[in-house]
Amino acid sequence: MSRVIKTKLIGAGGQVLHIDLTEFDGRVFFTTDLHGHYDLLHEQLKQVAFDSSRDILILGGDNCDRGPDSQYVLDYLNEPWIYSIRGNHEQMVVEYIEALASGDYMDVRTIYHLLYTNGGEWFFDISDGHQMRIYETFKALPLSIELLTPTEKIGIIHAEVPYNNWNEFKKLTQAEIGFNGAAVAQWARSIYDRQQEVFVSGVDKLLVGHTPTESGEVEVLGNIHYCDLGSFFRDKISFVQLM
Repeated sequence: MSRVIKTKLIGAGGQVLHIDLTEFDGRVFFTTDLHGHYDLLHEQLKQVAFDSSRDILILGGDNCDRGPDSQYVLDYLNEPWIYSIRGNHEQMVVEYIEALASGDYMDVRTIYHLLYTNGGEWFFDISDGHQMRIYETFKALPLSIELLTPTEKIGIIHAEVPYNNWNEFKKLTQAEIGFNGAAVAQWARSIYDRQQEVFVSGVDKLLVGHTPTESGEVEVLGNIHYCDLGSFFRDKISFVQLM
């Protein structure tokens, strides 16, 4: 029974990957903001004796940039035992390629600068074909994941949930996501910066990354678990067992 995993895209704009684990008896782990530091991931997998034939790993986005091995990101995202959402660093790659395709070179220059200065210089050193394969994979990543376990519903998003309401977030249309929903989901950090104890409704707990915690450990405010430990300046990642 351990490999019974049911997945489907839900939400008015298809922004949520729903993963039903109620009949899954393997282990489930979560980490986020690897930023190309896959050596840190390998250390954690080894420590827990991760078994890819029965366990799964959820990634909270920002799998590349700033780290030494970002060009190998597809070696991980293409593994059948890994599920990932799209963080703001994946989004920058998507927007750069789409700006090139549109011929809007003002946008190209702006996004190039944003990506390059945020650790994405590696992307411009790989072949066009490799760039396109990465773009296609990043574009296909969901904005969020909803995990249904035998005991709880867990939301996973890179930064913040619009309206602090998971069910309202799922009602957002593609147009609303494009207008502001994705920006909040991938870039916002005001709740943590203000140290607010927010309870996001519609989920039992929410796992996020994006903003490195001040303590260098997973921090919990309300029902939000802040799991970015600053891989690119602390050489450290979170590794949370969910099941």
